[in-house]
Amino acid sequence: MEKLINKVKFHLMRSTRSKKVRDYFIKKRASQIGTKEIIPKIGKPLMIDKNELDSKGYTDLGVLLSEEEVSNLITKVSDFKCYDPFRKDLGTFKFSETPKEVHVANYKRADLSSIKEILDIANNTDVLNAVQSFLGATPTISNINMWWSLPEKEQAEQAQLFHRDVDDFKFCKLFIYLTDVGMQNGPHVYVEGSSSSEKLMKIRRYQDSEIINAFGESKIKYFTAPKGSSFIVDTYGFHKGLLPEKDKRLLLQVQYSLNPIRIEDYQPIDIGKHDYDPYINRLLLQ
Repeated sequence: MEKLINKVKFHLMRSTRSKKVRDYFIKKRASQIGTKEIIPKIGKPLMIDKNELDSKGYTDLGVLLSEEEVSNLITKVSDFKCYDPFRKDLGTFKFSETPKEVHVANYKRADLSSIKEILDIANNTDVLNAVQSFLGATPTISNINMWWSLPEKEQAEQAQLFHRDVDDFKFCKLFIYLTDVGMQNGPHVYVEGSSSSEKLMKIRRYQDSEIINAFGESKIKYFTAPKGSSFIVDTYGFHKGLLPEKDKRLLLQVQYSLNPIRIEDYQPIDIGKHDYDPYINRLLLQ
């Protein structure tokens, strides 16, 4: 019964196109959750423009990880298996053995959650405070994801086309590039101001021409940056990952939301004694 109720709630949330109605549910849920002081102090101090996240739908955090820290993360995931979320029939595979038809190779959330360095990034105190301000409530880390976007594919598909994420009434995502990303390496692309716009509210994939006609080409922002660079994005706004033309792209993503998102296999793992906030991390850690 609980699963059925959650399924109905999810579909109602996805079908709500009115900003006024969405804002009502956001305010109501945020008031139920409330806010808290984020302790202890974790991670690199960051200057985060909370107003920019609200007004533009994104804010650039600059370089969060050094080259050494990036290399360390890549080494730590090297033995984990990947999967293609759009071709689950392929099963799991080592990244070095990725099938040729795969566009994106994702690592598993449980594997990523076992890495202390990733948990420290997800629980960075300044990030959590900025996200709490954005959500109006104490955040829930509802997903951790890392994936390779692969070049030399003939046609963009799925998240490589413009779309809105509708994972919750309000949420945002921290992105960290783990490879250098230029225009030919599949940069994240975002439509400035679209998160607060009621244009094109139907949930589907959109062609570039539709986005340009609705918002103007000047609002389309390309996030090109060296490895270790990071930014927070409200992906209810229109976005996509540009199809890489050359070189593979590796990206780490942490999602923060008011509620758990609709993932059927939340299985919190036991990492032993830790100092991470039990509420914020309840979907990841026992």
